[in-house]
Amino acid sequence: MSKILMKSGRHNKLPDAIEAVKKPALPTKKLQMNIPENIHKEFKLACLREDKEMTEVVLSLITHWLESEKNK
Repeated sequence: MSKILMKSGRHNKLPDAIEAVKKPALPTKKLQMNIPENIHKEFKLACLREDKEMTEVVLSLITHWLESEKNK
């Protein structure tokens, strides 16, 4: 008897996966930090509401901060 490998129907993550493959990959480094649980939870929920990845938001904040530091 054969196994069902994938259910038929809608695959919600397929467009995201295709888009990720299209983007040029840059070398990356992992950034870990400790933040209070309540802030992490609030940040994660806000990202979900805005349909944004947490990494995307953090990268944007770091980039803006670096730009403001250059202009001092």
